[in-house]
Amino acid sequence: MRNPLLTILILLLLGCSKEIEEPEPFEPLPIGSYCNPKDICCYDLSDKAGAFDLYSSWEFAGFQDITTDHGTLDNLTCFARTAVFALGGEDYDNVFKVTLQFSKEDSKLSECPNLAAFNLRTFSNKITGCYSSSKAGNLSIVAPEEGIEFIPNNNASNTFPVLEFEADFLKAIESVESYEIKSNKLYLTSKSISEKLLFIAIED
Repeated sequence: MRNPLLTILILLLLGCSKEIEEPEPFEPLPIGSYCNPKDICCYDLSDKAGAFDLYSSWEFAGFQDITTDHGTLDNLTCFARTAVFALGGEDYDNVFKVTLQFSKEDSKLSECPNLAAFNLRTFSNKITGCYSSSKAGNLSIVAPEEGIEFIPNNNASNTFPVLEFEADFLKAIESVESYEIKSNKLYLTSKSISEKLLFIAIED
């Protein structure tokens, strides 16, 4: 009886004497590099490889507070986006995007002679206008009334967050005075507000 117990004891000691491997160190993801797929107001703000210029396709992420280290985005844009999402059936695969596209072609609007065209789609409006830019980063945008077409986005277009967003966003766009591109992000500076308008390049 003693021999089997001794054998078991020796096996246990040998098993415990094996060096315990240390777990791999936990490295948290950089701030802004990951978003919960259920959070429609979160954007990956990490830099992405690629060639981006003014003529890339852009999605509006929000008005970014540049006075803080984290560069937080405004609440109004999120509230408007949430209203459109909630009243549009909460489809996570087709979350509505506010998009901006600058063109190299001349605008056909009567108020935009000899100026290039741009197209902007907001929650409630399709806006075609014109702009002028320089390599130094100067940018001037014109959104004449004839180029603004109201396209209601379900019942959300009549909600307070969307109505306020549309007014604030159009005012900011029409008073843009400069732009800057950092990696996959386009920043527009407007003389009417202290925040920057942040756009993220749309991946193909």
